[in-house]
Amino acid sequence: MYKKIELHNHSVESDGKMTVENLVSYLAEYGIENFSLTDHNTISGIRKLQNLKESGIIRDYIPGYELTSYYGHLLCQNVTQYIPWDDIDKNNGDKLLKRVHEAGGLAGIAHPFSVGAPISNGMRWTMKIHDYSLIDFVEVINNAHPMQPDNRKAIAWWESLIFSGCRICAVSGMDLHRPCNMNEYFTTYIHVAEEDESLPLSSQLETAVQNCSTWVTKGPIIESSFCRKVLTANIHMPGSKTADNYLLHVRTKQASLILPIKDRVTADLSPILSGGEFAVILKLYQGAVSEENLAAIAPPIFLK
Repeated sequence: MYKKIELHNHSVESDGKMTVENLVSYLAEYGIENFSLTDHNTISGIRKLQNLKESGIIRDYIPGYELTSYYGHLLCQNVTQYIPWDDIDKNNGDKLLKRVHEAGGLAGIAHPFSVGAPISNGMRWTMKIHDYSLIDFVEVINNAHPMQPDNRKAIAWWESLIFSGCRICAVSGMDLHRPCNMNEYFTTYIHVAEEDESLPLSSQLETAVQNCSTWVTKGPIIESSFCRKVLTANIHMPGSKTADNYLLHVRTKQASLILPIKDRVTADLSPILSGGEFAVILKLYQGAVSEENLAAIAPPIFLK
């Protein structure tokens, strides 16, 4: 099954405008039952979420927070303890990423190319990372920030990491601070196997991230398979019908092709495969291949 999940939200526990209880109610208005609370540099809201869970108001939640520094913001998912960063080193972000993992968490870079100093100190990721395998996910689309140039650069960076041999998930984030219209925005879906449906949401997220099974989408989910250089792709639309004017952009490190797709397409990728590729990236566009028409990003197809 596919599970919609919102991974970047704030409350009055930091700089948000809604209480934890109001945030939960607001997300529910948009049909979002699976979410993480990621207040800036505090885990104080986790206890309140746990109370709501014990009261039966919510089923589950992702504990976390947004570690906010002068050198970038780090989304820490599946953590219930504050991670010390008083000895933060701009030239060694690995140390911080390792601490998140040691706490049992998942570490992801938030809005890596947003406007930084002197306009907004710390919003842009400037910490040097030596081992990119320590990154679990990248927020390639932050709905509170513009597609051009912020999100476009984040997508391009994630793609370059994938093509260099990294296995890193792409996610989106509302970066919700106050009530807003959440229709027509990108969201994240994870795939949950049938045998895992009874597990805690945090375990489901961890498995999805480990398997790189995350989709960033405005609605359509790209299902794909690859065998003997032949790609088969299907469009799955949770709760709605499929549009008929999508274009599937298939990209390797050195080449790409565009395939019209309605519900399903099969294509021989031999023309864009040289034999040394690590991965293939699939992106879906509505009407035309342009940033403003991006509809979905699928999990990478790893060839090695």
